[in-house]
Amino acid sequence: MRRGPRLAALISVLSYMFIYMVAPAAVAQEATTLSLTTPYPGVAVEPGDDANFDLTVATATDGQVTLAVTDVPDGWTAVLRGGGFVVQAVTVTEGAAPSLRLEVEVPPEASEGTYRITVEARQGEAITVLPLSVEVSLEAVGGVTMTPEAQLLNGASDATFTFNLDIENDTPAEVTLELFAIGPEGWQVQAQPAGQRQASSVTVTAGGTSRITVTANSAVDTTAGDYELLVTASGGGHQLQVPLLVRITGTFDMTFITAEERLNAEVSAGNPSQLGLLVINTGTAPLRGVVLSATAPSGWEVAFTPVGIDAVEANATTEVVATITPAGNAIAGDYVISFRANVAEVQSSIEVRTTVNPSAVWGFVGIGAIAIALAALAWVFRRFGRR
Repeated sequence: MRRGPRLAALISVLSYMFIYMVAPAAVAQEATTLSLTTPYPGVAVEPGDDANFDLTVATATDGQVTLAVTDVPDGWTAVLRGGGFVVQAVTVTEGAAPSLRLEVEVPPEASEGTYRITVEARQGEAITVLPLSVEVSLEAVGGVTMTPEAQLLNGASDATFTFNLDIENDTPAEVTLELFAIGPEGWQVQAQPAGQRQASSVTVTAGGTSRITVTANSAVDTTAGDYELLVTASGGGHQLQVPLLVRITGTFDMTFITAEERLNAEVSAGNPSQLGLLVINTGTAPLRGVVLSATAPSGWEVAFTPVGIDAVEANATTEVVATITPAGNAIAGDYVISFRANVAEVQSSIEVRTTVNPSAVWGFVGIGAIAIALAALAWVFRRFGRR
């Protein structure tokens, strides 16, 4: 009779041992078929910012998985979203894991420290828990920066200057920034997202980078020098400013004309005559070391006063005098003289038709010849006229 109670007690003990030792192993084995993961289970944010966690649910058994968020700190908001909705459950099929995001709003008054939030997933008897941590720190999050690929560009005043700048968003939230760009008076400056001609703002994803393009065209007749542009991107509590520099090397252009803008002159054989010439700088860069020269008929001489010009500033005019001395035996008629003014970067030339008038000496010679002829005729008449 005593063996009966002892046997019953032994069976009871063994039953409890089975429940506490074997059953948990079975539950654990079943639980391994359900998983809930995130690539970044611990993040750091500033007070007032959002902490977002991308979640992945996987299970070996197709079906519905219910979700719950627990241990949310007081004053905080934690919402599970999927497909644009607030969700409490998802349907999981083999090879298809729905996209989930836990959006946590940290209040501005949150104290610095590390806070725990738990996400629980349940499918039937299988349960898995994902612990998450949010560190609140005033220096936890990076900022938004704007960096130019090149900060200085050189070129002529009629060139288009193109700058590329990268905006990097090292924060956990997407930002949209309005773009502005200004330059000197009369300049045309635009800032736009790269590849977009009409947009005036750029959106940069959390942790992402976007490129903007700044184009600048100088005002008409901009002289050589350095000119500053200012690019601004503002929005979402961020104010970014980057100065850029355009160095105008100037354009080289020259006009060479006669002082009276006539392309003809009159000279006398053997006698010097003066012709006024103008060197006009029609470019935006100084003309330095202007060399003057002329090509004239053989035996002619052309001299310049001054012999050369040290510099002609932009939009300035310098007058020179060309002294033309035709050959003494030059026959009356029209001749062409080519005048040139040149610097290393540009040159200009004109052709002047020069008319040689008969020399006064030959006029006197002609008058003398006529007088001699008349005197000879008079002598002939006196000598032979009476016969």
